[in-house]
Amino acid sequence: MPAASRGVSGSPRAKRSAVLRCLVVALISTILLAGLVVLIFWLIVRPKPIEYTVTHAAVRHLNVTSPANNAAAALVNATFYLTFSADNPNRRLSVRYRDVAFSVHYGAGNSNDDKASAPLAVADPVADFRQPPRNETRLAVRAVARSVPVAGETARELEHDRAAGEVGVEVRVSARVRFVVGGVRSRRYDMSAVCSPVVIGLSPAAARSFRSVPCDVAIS
Repeated sequence: MPAASRGVSGSPRAKRSAVLRCLVVALISTILLAGLVVLIFWLIVRPKPIEYTVTHAAVRHLNVTSPANNAAAALVNATFYLTFSADNPNRRLSVRYRDVAFSVHYGAGNSNDDKASAPLAVADPVADFRQPPRNETRLAVRAVARSVPVAGETARELEHDRAAGEVGVEVRVSARVRFVVGGVRSRRYDMSAVCSPVVIGLSPAAARSFRSVPCDVAIS
């Protein structure tokens, strides 16, 4: 009789049930531990989103060359001078930037222009940099448009803006970022920022009265 009892308790089904219970307990414990680590990290670091702002903008030598053939695209030349404020408001978290790129777009909201999504001007390369906690970094960039082809409607809108004395553009920022806390580095993330509308006065006096434009920042 005792031998039969030992055979039932040590059956394969009972062993599988015991192993399954252990796996479930281990999985729940791991999830709870991971949640606790995330909570402790958040309570200690209190991460805040990084912020980008266009603090100054000017444009020089804006010129639209109408084509001799009405079927051809117009050509745009211009030099945009832009100053950005990159703000890291975190107390314990630093940010490392690489592959930083700036571009200027015109008519991005005009679905009739198939060239609207392409940049009108692209900035010179920006060197990789590190931003410590509670730091505001100023970035001055120059974006140049050299004989950029635009559709007829966009060319007419640019000419209208020139006559009005100001031009409204959309400025985009992209970068690869990594966050560092206490020597621990995160994986790299894609950062994008859209600053719109950035209204730039064409006269020197209007450029001096430029109003800062906050950017919408997304990290994925």
